[in-house]
Amino acid sequence: MTPPLPFHKIRHHWLIAAFMIIASIAPAHAQRARSAHSAPADQDFMYQYSIIDALMAGVFDGDLTIGQLKKKGDFGVGTFNRVDGELLIDKGHVYKVSYNGSVKEVPDTDSTSAAFVKFFKADTIIRLEGPGLTYEKVQEQLTHLLNPNGIYALRIHGTFPTMTTRAEKPADRPYTTLSAHLKENQVVFELKNTKGICSGFLLPPYLARTNVPGYHLHYLADDHRSGGHIFRFTADAVTVEVDIAKGFTIENNTNAEFGKVNLQPDRGAELKKIE
Repeated sequence: MTPPLPFHKIRHHWLIAAFMIIASIAPAHAQRARSAHSAPADQDFMYQYSIIDALMAGVFDGDLTIGQLKKKGDFGVGTFNRVDGELLIDKGHVYKVSYNGSVKEVPDTDSTSAAFVKFFKADTIIRLEGPGLTYEKVQEQLTHLLNPNGIYALRIHGTFPTMTTRAEKPADRPYTTLSAHLKENQVVFELKNTKGICSGFLLPPYLARTNVPGYHLHYLADDHRSGGHIFRFTADAVTVEVDIAKGFTIENNTNAEFGKVNLQPDRGAELKKIE
């Protein structure tokens, strides 16, 4: 893992300097880190089970167990069958944030209908400081620093005076679309003075309809007492670990419903409303 980049203040000159530093040293550091650990080449790819358009269309069940998912990555986000809560993987542990606000580590026998994971190894670390950092400002600054065509796994740690997240109630058959389900079954949490990690991905526009383009992060408090899909937050400073993926692998949902669903409609506008 490379040492933290010496970023102390957020200003225009800082952004230019930071971009030049990352552009010049990140590839070399990434190569050294991977050579030192001798990780298999296929572990540097993002893996996903199912596609976001299938989940949006109501394919809420899958056949991939959590035990099988762990073999594909030790870091990532997703959901469970029946969209029963938010899924977050950190350091090989899989957690469920339920609609009642509880957080628990799930057994390997549970299953997922959609998940996006990677074996996480930071290529570089970025320190962002406020005051007045928000989720939007963090996104803006990272977008200036990172190549828009890249696939990035992001692990952001900090103390958050405010953190707004959500988790959903499990769906009952017959399933509707995800946006329709969330309209009636989404529970929003307004967390205060919480410390933890925001984990997920920054993905390029060309992955639209297969995954969530842009930022898709889930939250897990350090005390494992709260979390969920992130809508917004505030912070004074955050540490961002960035893992650059070489590419991605998609495994279609193996549940029979995937073969029956209509994937022709473009659900991009629906996705923006719920993300």
